[in-house]
Amino acid sequence: MMGSGNGNITIGHVWGIPIQINPSLFLILGLLTWTLAGGLLPAAYPEMSDLGRWLTALLTALLFFASILFHELAHALVARRNGVPVTSITLYIFGGIAQLGGKPKTPGAEFRVAAVGPASSLLLAAGFWGLNQAFGDRGYLGASTQWLAYINLILALFNLLPGYPLDGGRILESIVWSVTGKQETGVKVAGTTGQIVAYGLMALGAYRVFQGDVIGGIWSVMIGFILHNAATSEKRAFLQQGQLSGTRVAQVMGIVREPEIAAGLTLQQLVEQHILGQGQGSFIVTAGGSPVGVLSLRDVSQVPRTDWQQTTAGDVMTPLGDLPRVEVNDELLTAVQLMDANQLGQLPVFDGSQLAGLLTRDEVIHHLRLRAETGT
Repeated sequence: MMGSGNGNITIGHVWGIPIQINPSLFLILGLLTWTLAGGLLPAAYPEMSDLGRWLTALLTALLFFASILFHELAHALVARRNGVPVTSITLYIFGGIAQLGGKPKTPGAEFRVAAVGPASSLLLAAGFWGLNQAFGDRGYLGASTQWLAYINLILALFNLLPGYPLDGGRILESIVWSVTGKQETGVKVAGTTGQIVAYGLMALGAYRVFQGDVIGGIWSVMIGFILHNAATSEKRAFLQQGQLSGTRVAQVMGIVREPEIAAGLTLQQLVEQHILGQGQGSFIVTAGGSPVGVLSLRDVSQVPRTDWQQTTAGDVMTPLGDLPRVEVNDELLTAVQLMDANQLGQLPVFDGSQLAGLLTRDEVIHHLRLRAETGT
């Protein structure tokens, strides 16, 4: 296992795609195991021993997250077959997400990438139901397969709700896109219906609270709130993509190249000479005159101030080899997607084999603001 720059833990790779887990997953894994062992299994299978209940609950919880991973891998496989790169798959407290490096180019591709998710969950539900029928509704395997068949069916049906960010929203987008010939219309419709679905879940949660189901009601409200934010972000991100497409990275990079600093420069010297003295926030770190890494204000802020005298830029920089890279003539949209996927504030830009400088998130925001103000 190893950490990633966004706080997730990379546990391996499938087809070259990093598989990550968010630390929040451990919380829901514990809660799910406790819920199954402490309530559901004793009620349905009172003959189970305490050890048997806890082992069955843990196995069931792990198989549940394996089911979510299977769902996301199905998205990733179909996305790749339709020419859409996949940068990572992350499992977190509310499920999983396959981070795509772009949107499908046709309504048919969008439909296929979205529809395979619920289809995979339905396939798992059928498979676990078949195992349950084969082994009978008894014992450890019977208890696990019965619940897993049920929960995968629920996941499939939930994901078919017609609104962003759910698979059903993307299916709706592809249908509207195909009928109208405009992807933007499909995105707006799916985003709006996603917001409506979210409001419905929040209203359902409030109703459940008033009916006495406080825990279930709070969960419904939380899920609705998260879906609403995601649907709003999807719509906003697509509109921004239209502004980023067709623009080259070289058009947005600062005219003045980021300053180069020696790897041996201490953070105290860096702060005094460059950050406070000249107001600079992004740096190219060099060794022997050649660029070897990138340093930002965030890197400096993570080091205790008492250690600035002993810590050098080379100690805390991010090596160039650990960062994704773009070319000066690449589309700005591609660069922004890479920054978002890796949660970076800057990205090294190359002109052939030579480092041309850094593209910073501030420069992208400045570019979008100028376009908004000029109406272009």
